[in-house]
Amino acid sequence: MAISRVKNITITGIVSVLPKQIRVNVDGTSGTKRQEIERIVDSTGIHSLRVASPQQTSLDLGFIACKNLLKKMEWSVDDITLIIFVTQTPDYPLPGNAVQLQHKLGLSKGVLAFDVNLGCSGFVYGLWQVSQLLSSLSGSKALLVVGDTTTQQYSVTNHTVSLLFGDAVSAVAIEKSPGCDDMVFSMGSDGAGAPYLIQPNGGAKNKNLAPEIFMDGLQVFVFTLREIPQSIAECLTEKGWSIDSLDYCVMHQANKMMLQKIANKLGLSEEQLIISMAEVGNTSSASIPLALCISLSSVLTDQENRLLFSGFGVGWSWGTAALTLNKLKTCQVIDMATSNHSLLN
Repeated sequence: MAISRVKNITITGIVSVLPKQIRVNVDGTSGTKRQEIERIVDSTGIHSLRVASPQQTSLDLGFIACKNLLKKMEWSVDDITLIIFVTQTPDYPLPGNAVQLQHKLGLSKGVLAFDVNLGCSGFVYGLWQVSQLLSSLSGSKALLVVGDTTTQQYSVTNHTVSLLFGDAVSAVAIEKSPGCDDMVFSMGSDGAGAPYLIQPNGGAKNKNLAPEIFMDGLQVFVFTLREIPQSIAECLTEKGWSIDSLDYCVMHQANKMMLQKIANKLGLSEEQLIISMAEVGNTSSASIPLALCISLSSVLTDQENRLLFSGFGVGWSWGTAALTLNKLKTCQVIDMATSNHSLLN
């Protein structure tokens, strides 16, 4: 696996956005079908999903997240030197979301802005890439935006995925911070897994077919249990930490049973393991920062924490990061089902 160490860069704030519509997995079902859905819900721990409206995109949600993050951080638009948008559901094949977001936010033309096409490993990869690039730039502040409108990539009758994948976008403030604790990354990829989690339609191949995600759940499970404990152990070894020294482990929020299996294999305690997908589903690259906002907001804005992140999925692709976070300036969820209108402008 690839090991990387990043110095003098840290996360300072997070804002996540959930779309308004709520879809409850067992609603409108009965009999044998309801029993089967209840079995899946019990296994995955996902009771409901957040669903973007038909015309709402990851860029729309990302704009709301960034506007509110900049306000909370008290950043000027002139402060930002880099923006990376990690998404598998851009508004258009081209141009990318990041450059459009640069314009919508009124950022300088000197800002570097580009997209990264990654899914469930995308937050860790994005954090690594932003950190590496920011280290080489003259500016001190960057935005990492992660997330998808995955519900627009499958039919509701496709229960292999329609009971699991929801929509969300998170925006993360990343800054130079001389003397802060190093971030350590362990990352890997294996394209042999491509056929087992794929959206094969709408690209250069099958371009006239409607989007429809295919997932082989068993293969995903096997891949995860094979690679992720090893990646986490390798990252902790490089960092010089033990499992016991972690305050929290926040993995990609894919499936409750899967996370518990990994936790048991590693020796993580119930208190260390964060599980927060019950009411939002698997939100792709947004899932780790969204979990931080849902489950650890008060902790992260009150004190220093030793954290481990691990994202994994489509590709196969996986990445783990070990880092110490000082108190965040903000760590919040904007829930469009409950937020007042002023937050959404």
